[in-house]
Amino acid sequence: MLKNILSTITTRIFVALLTLIMVLVNARYLGAEKVGTIGLIILAIAILQLVSNLVGGGALVYLVPRSQLVKIFFPSCGWAILTSALGTFLLNNLHLIPTGYAVHVLFLALLLSLFTVNYMVLMAEERIRAYNIISLLQVVILFGVLMFFFFGMRKREVIVYLYGLYISYIFAFLSSLILIVPSFKKKEIRGSGKVIRELVQLGSVMQMGNILQFFNYRLSYYFIEFFLKRAAVGVYSVGVQLSESIWLIAKSIHMVQYTRISNEKDKNYAAKLTLNLVKISFVLTLLSLILILLLLHLFFSLIFKPEFLQVPVIMYTLAAGILTFSISIILSPYFSGLGKPVHNTISAAIGLIFTLVLCILLIPRLGLIGAGLAATFSYFAATLYQFIVFIRMTKVKPADFLLRKVDILLIAKEVKKLIIDNSVTRAV
Repeated sequence: MLKNILSTITTRIFVALLTLIMVLVNARYLGAEKVGTIGLIILAIAILQLVSNLVGGGALVYLVPRSQLVKIFFPSCGWAILTSALGTFLLNNLHLIPTGYAVHVLFLALLLSLFTVNYMVLMAEERIRAYNIISLLQVVILFGVLMFFFFGMRKREVIVYLYGLYISYIFAFLSSLILIVPSFKKKEIRGSGKVIRELVQLGSVMQMGNILQFFNYRLSYYFIEFFLKRAAVGVYSVGVQLSESIWLIAKSIHMVQYTRISNEKDKNYAAKLTLNLVKISFVLTLLSLILILLLLHLFFSLIFKPEFLQVPVIMYTLAAGILTFSISIILSPYFSGLGKPVHNTISAAIGLIFTLVLCILLIPRLGLIGAGLAATFSYFAATLYQFIVFIRMTKVKPADFLLRKVDILLIAKEVKKLIIDNSVTRAV
């Protein structure tokens, strides 16, 4: 498991670096308003993809080891097609898609939803290496397309970013599909109705939490555009993306942890594993947060234009919330992996209530700082609920969350073992 975590963290570091460069390049060469338009387009695509995952999504990771793939794969894809079409129509009529980009949102959302289904199958089969390679190459392709148009063709428009998404999404879909085709070994479809009902029931509960949590992350974009302006969305989105890049460690651990717990029957092991990973994630996130804030302070004036002067302030207001929520990212797969995702849904609902109320109260008065504070308090509230439930379910004490010497020694032992195993493998 440690090998998978380290592999995933390494991949996500490269992805985060490329994403960071793209954020900086977009901010410098597109300007705040165009960056804001891209942010709203990506937001619409993400909303559709989340609704698509109501049938499938994380539930696939739980059900694939317990059922025939053919019974759950095609219903998930069919639902993705339906929700992409109807969802785009609805969002466009609600004026939640920037004018002129509805067709792009439709096809990009469909591609994203389809290759997400493939990704979930790879995760369920614990093919972490394949997942990591495709994820990395997808971002590399997006990065390459942007650099080609920005500096080779000297074309710096919103549509260029969408071209990059098309090419990278098509690659991710086709390559992941090729990898999972051999998994369709059994063609027996009797009993599919029962599996589909379980897929819908479990998927809807799990994904509802993800949908609510996503709005905790991004609902403020719509409030900012309403109370302020499109350019303000661009400035805030840059601060958010830079801050959330710090979650790469927690999210890397989260992915491997979820697949392991989903395939693990020992609840005590799952609890102990989660507790140790919370400690590791929190410490590494804290160190990463300190580093990125220091670097931002030193190099900000060299990277950003004057219209992005509020980015550091936004990041400072988000910092405590980002750190706190790294705990939630690790607690969530514990509940989902044990088939109790309802706790993640409740946690997200609590956070969303804070987001709604505080955005309405703070953004008109404090602007982008108010949006950052709203997010931080939302993260606090959501994490606190999960923290309390985890303690009650596992009977651990709050003091057990402190990083102890024995935990450090255990981590060092596992790393040493991993290095030795890799050395032996290369020697053979």
